[in-house]
Amino acid sequence: MYSRGVVYKFWSSRSLTARIVALTTLLLTLGLSLSATVMIGLLQRHLVAQVDDELSSTVLSLSSKVIETPQELAKEPSLPTLYYLNIHRDTEEDVTLLSASTRDHAGKPLVPELLKPGESANTTSGWTDPITVESTKKGSMWRAVIVPITRKGETTPSGTLTVALPLNDVQFTIQNMAGYVATTAIAIIAIGTGLATYLVRRALSPLRDIETTAGEIAAGDLTQRVPFAPPSTEVGSLSKSLNSMLSQLEQSFAAREESERKIRRFVSDASHELRTPLAAISGYCELYSMGGVPSERTGEVMGRIRSESTRMSSLVEDLLTLARLDEGRPLEIVDVDVIAMLRNARFDLSALDPTRQVEIESFDSQELPQSVWIQADRDRLQQVLTNIIGNIVRYTPRSSPVEIAVAQRPSNVLIEFRDHGPGIAKEDFEKVFQRFYRTENSRARSLGGSGLGLSIVSSIVSAHGGHAELAKTPGGGLTVRITMPIVQSKDRINTQPDA
Repeated sequence: MYSRGVVYKFWSSRSLTARIVALTTLLLTLGLSLSATVMIGLLQRHLVAQVDDELSSTVLSLSSKVIETPQELAKEPSLPTLYYLNIHRDTEEDVTLLSASTRDHAGKPLVPELLKPGESANTTSGWTDPITVESTKKGSMWRAVIVPITRKGETTPSGTLTVALPLNDVQFTIQNMAGYVATTAIAIIAIGTGLATYLVRRALSPLRDIETTAGEIAAGDLTQRVPFAPPSTEVGSLSKSLNSMLSQLEQSFAAREESERKIRRFVSDASHELRTPLAAISGYCELYSMGGVPSERTGEVMGRIRSESTRMSSLVEDLLTLARLDEGRPLEIVDVDVIAMLRNARFDLSALDPTRQVEIESFDSQELPQSVWIQADRDRLQQVLTNIIGNIVRYTPRSSPVEIAVAQRPSNVLIEFRDHGPGIAKEDFEKVFQRFYRTENSRARSLGGSGLGLSIVSSIVSAHGGHAELAKTPGGGLTVRITMPIVQSKDRINTQPDA
């Protein structure tokens, strides 16, 4: 178990190039070894079969003769001197024929007693099948066949004739072939290992580019991208995924930096806005505690403290509203009649300025519908209308007319509040939805504005999946255009009331 852990740890610590090359070399070695073994085995089988054919043809040529002594066989002109011949009878001494040159070259075969005198082998011919036997000379082998023999005038076998041929030539051919194959295999493995190393390093070179890019990204440069590669390759697919991830990371970091910048600006603006009422309240309190306020002006001082306190409370409430919207608290979605809410808004506007003419009309000179139902948070939508009405009263002249237009589309409702005041510059149309932005700071502060009204309007409408924008009123003035979806998506519908 410990050795397996060491091997696994060693293998895991190697580079990908080293592991691929090692596996390639191993597979190449196994393949060549298997093919060489099969090839040499087939060659050996073929050569031994040739020797068996020679033995069979020789024995067949001798089978028609009545063999009495090996000397008779020696007179055969077709009999090679490589043969080993042995006649064995129970009543006589064995007679052997083997040339001295063959004995020196291959030794003498050690043939076991496979067939006794007077017996025949259990084959069609009565011979034994060719077998491989050892030799008196170390490293040499023989191929032998045992044949039953008869005497003149007899039909019953009285002995056995052993015929054998040395396998030295076969062994020599096999050994030479094995040497050639081994040398060729080693050369092929060496060349294959070198070529595999080159090809693997070249194929994995894009990974080094990825490593370089990763180092630059780690240094803080999120604009870097991995070099392009064909998406059909593994490296190309990895490069595509990494580039997609890097783009998302860059966007996430940019969004985080932008969010931090907005938070810092928001905190700074909020602190600035709260400083004025706090300073006024603190100053009046110190003045009163020091006895610097005459009794006849006590009511006036208390009124100023109350006014600044109310202003600060309103500002804190607006900030809390924006914080809740930023937090993404779910809305309490109910069915709301837009026409009824606009009529209430007209009544509120007329109550604030009885001299002002307020009309509710339909777009494109169509008849105003009796009701237009949408899914929305009633309280939030009421806050949107209240903020818009407050801006109209605060920044437009008294008695100036206001038109409220509404139109129902297939998927949304369009609402416009058109005033005929001084309006604002076109370049400020988008900026006024930013928090604490005011086109005229001194005038806006003197009129009680904090620069959060339209920010709240935009945030609430966006939370509903709608859109708020400004436009110029024909003939002069400012138009606030609100687009609200009729049906809310499921992720905005709140099943529980807001805590």
